[in-house]
Amino acid sequence: MFSKFNVAFVTLAVLSALENVTARYVVLERDGRHLSIIGRSFGNEHPAVIDQLAAACPGQVCGVLSGQAITPLLAAQGECTQQDMADAIIDAAQQFDDPTKSNMIQLAIVYRQAEKNTPPDFTTNPPTQRNSVFCQKAPKNAELNNLVQAQDPSNDPNVFFDPATGKSVQKGAQANTSPFVVSGSSAANSTGTAATSVALIESATASAAPSSVVVLSSSASLVTATAASADPCVVTVTVTGDAAATSVAVTPAASETSSAAVATSTASSSSIGNFGSCTVPQIEFGAGFDGRKETSFQPVDKTSFNHGSAQGIDIITKFICDTLTNSCGADQTAKDTCAKAEAAADAQTAKTGAQADAFNAVFGITTDFAAVTALDDQGAPIAGTGASAGATSVEAVATTTSAAAAAAATSAAASGASSSSIGDFGSCTVPQIEFGVGFDNRKETSFQPVDKTSFNHGSAQNIDIITQFICDTLTNSCKADQTAKDTCATAKAAADAQPPKTGAQADAFNAAFNIKTDFAAVAAVDDQGNVVAGTGASAAAASAAVSTASVADVATSVATSSAAAATSAAATSSSAGIGNFGKCSVPKINFGVGFDNRKETSFEPADQVSYVHGSADNGDIITQFMCDNLVNVCGADATAKATCAQAKVAFDSKTAKTGAQADAFNAVFGITTNFASITPLDNQGKPVVAA
Repeated sequence: MFSKFNVAFVTLAVLSALENVTARYVVLERDGRHLSIIGRSFGNEHPAVIDQLAAACPGQVCGVLSGQAITPLLAAQGECTQQDMADAIIDAAQQFDDPTKSNMIQLAIVYRQAEKNTPPDFTTNPPTQRNSVFCQKAPKNAELNNLVQAQDPSNDPNVFFDPATGKSVQKGAQANTSPFVVSGSSAANSTGTAATSVALIESATASAAPSSVVVLSSSASLVTATAASADPCVVTVTVTGDAAATSVAVTPAASETSSAAVATSTASSSSIGNFGSCTVPQIEFGAGFDGRKETSFQPVDKTSFNHGSAQGIDIITKFICDTLTNSCGADQTAKDTCAKAEAAADAQTAKTGAQADAFNAVFGITTDFAAVTALDDQGAPIAGTGASAGATSVEAVATTTSAAAAAAATSAAASGASSSSIGDFGSCTVPQIEFGVGFDNRKETSFQPVDKTSFNHGSAQNIDIITQFICDTLTNSCKADQTAKDTCATAKAAADAQPPKTGAQADAFNAAFNIKTDFAAVAAVDDQGNVVAGTGASAAAASAAVSTASVADVATSVATSSAAAATSAAATSSSAGIGNFGKCSVPKINFGVGFDNRKETSFEPADQVSYVHGSADNGDIITQFMCDNLVNVCGADATAKATCAQAKVAFDSKTAKTGAQADAFNAVFGITTNFASITPLDNQGKPVVAA
């Protein structure tokens, strides 16, 4: 009897005696010819420089730029879109401090030289790998002169892909098969040390490559780009590298699309011109663009005019008018119209919506951005702007939020002290430090600069870190005069003369600049969230005579932070009257614009350590959370819970989505605020007109 194994063995033996068995290999075909499968170079669409750009500057400006930088590297994009994007990065860099600006410019240089995707030519057999055509115009910024994109060395050196026609072009058949040369200029002019390295420039190829390439290397100094061979497509660029540059965590950010409706032009094409491949220019004005606290301008159509926001409208108008020439292919009438629109915008009050309205009106577009209240870089309304500018009773500018208090203090310093007495601070504001809990989500109290635009530094428990940074910045970035630097040195010494890690240090520093604050009233909190004995309002009272004598000689205005005001007010309320809040602070709600990068006004808990909750357009979300927190987390007594319930009722008795609701809630806890003076804004950043 055969076993299963024997049956299998006999079967194989029989088959082996037969003729060879062959299998058919099926070849993929198209139109009777075999089809090669070519892998797509996805890495070309997202080189490392894009992620590095996302983390190159504060706020969302670089995140937006990073998102926008992907599209120009796609095969179907125009020959100059990559260069235009690099120009946009350099334009955006101008608003930042010198180190940030220098880094962004170097990233723009690297981005300009990244390889651009091109599809193979499948009409040939085998398919031909093609180069990308070159931009035939000078860049806006000289740093990009004579820089071109890298080409894959495996490409046919004589064949190019033209996105305008979607077809192959032989080298020499069109001007764009050779780089555009800017005479008498040098490439890669640097304003400082670049935070780039050879590893970043992953698209660069060897100088021996047979096709158009850009070769980059790291060295201690920056040299001028020179021709590496007789082939004009080969350019050698040496970029300054810093091997010790600190790696920055990348925060992915998507490209932001404006939600504003695009107004339609009522002007005829013959009167304003032909804008070629672009739409009729239009600018919008509002809060929250690119995560800004302040109001700013930006193009409405980011496809035609790819530029981030800017506080100065001239940056946007100039870019739009340049784009009409460089990319859109607009006619002369359109360019002349844009020049008129630039002039019209400049004739209006700077940094107000009226400038956008004037620009748009020249193109036959009616907008009403003049009704939008202008906000400063702390998110505080600027008096005399917006819908209330022409009203008989001008709305009071809020001074109870920490941002508004900071702005008021800065204003007081500017008006209360002559420049000759404290100095000229150049491009920066008068220095001021605040002290409180919750900065950068800390449990403990800490110090930080009030104006993060002029003095961009996070919080620190040790005030010396902040004072040293501020004084250094006056020299390194602000271009302050010697008197200002001397005043800062005096302020540092004054801060060091006070008890460490107390608000009195911030008060002493600010007083040297003629700014009176009362952070000494804020109780110091350790890194476990416990109040430090002998600090705060009671300690400040004991030394009131000394403090008053030292400050009265120089101060002319009081700008007390909301944190200090809340703590001080709460201290005056008896525990028996409002209850015991356990391990949490007395509840308080803030109302303002810019919370969590919102365009609209919203509510949030003032103390994010005791009440960890983001902002909400509907204040009931915040009040309910805080009252629940007293039960679930704080260990508050019954009186405190009852007080919170009363505060909720008071909150709901006021007009919804207004600061009056926050004032009513806070008042029940004995805290006086004036958020009612803040103009509510809708989700487009426009003032809400009272019914």
